[in-house]
Amino acid sequence: MALELNQIAERFSRAATCYQQHNTVQRCSARLLLQGFTLRGGDWLDLGCGPGTSFTDVQPQTVTAVDIAPAMLQQLRGQFPNYQPICADAHNLPFKNKKFDAIYSNLALQWCADLGAVVSEIKRVSRPGAEIRLAMVADSLPQLQQLGLSSRCFASYVHIQQQFARVSWQHLHIEQQTLRSYFSDLRSLLYSLKGVGASMAASHAGLRGQGYWQLLQQHAESLRTHAGLPLDYKIVLITARS
Repeated sequence: MALELNQIAERFSRAATCYQQHNTVQRCSARLLLQGFTLRGGDWLDLGCGPGTSFTDVQPQTVTAVDIAPAMLQQLRGQFPNYQPICADAHNLPFKNKKFDAIYSNLALQWCADLGAVVSEIKRVSRPGAEIRLAMVADSLPQLQQLGLSSRCFASYVHIQQQFARVSWQHLHIEQQTLRSYFSDLRSLLYSLKGVGASMAASHAGLRGQGYWQLLQQHAESLRTHAGLPLDYKIVLITARS
């Protein structure tokens, strides 16, 4: 698992400088998460923070921002100098028990190999009554599957439900939504993935020659809608109270 985490950290570090040019889905899911918080003030944890999220509307007293990619934390320091950046693994958080009043995580935890361990850590570091709102990608990206570009499947919706249900919460609600982005062409669609660190899909197309790329583009065109080439993310939204 350590090797895979290092590879993920390196990939996201490479994407750090261009991440915000491509994070359309991440911005949408961030809005969904933040509009559901009732807490104002308190000590907040942003788990898998990337280059950072503005929490102005929820007025936290402190924000601790955790990521495994050092370059992402470097970007965060420039934008949010008042946050406390920490390079750490969500499977083993370097915090004392019952430290945070709110925990936020936006499209990061799907990369974790042992979701059950991460859920236990979230519970451990949350204070009684803490608000927890998380978004994860589930299953696969269907258009990439149709194009034969990705064999990677994230955890299923059922598996995510099971892992969160193993822990005792005052309140737990889990739902799934599909967020769709549109692109003018296949190249921009693939670069949107690479630009947010998910390069497992974008790396295949250039390896088989120009003829393969042309066939791939033709196949992609069969998926086109009036708005452009679609890419669907199955997003699981988790709301819990510790």
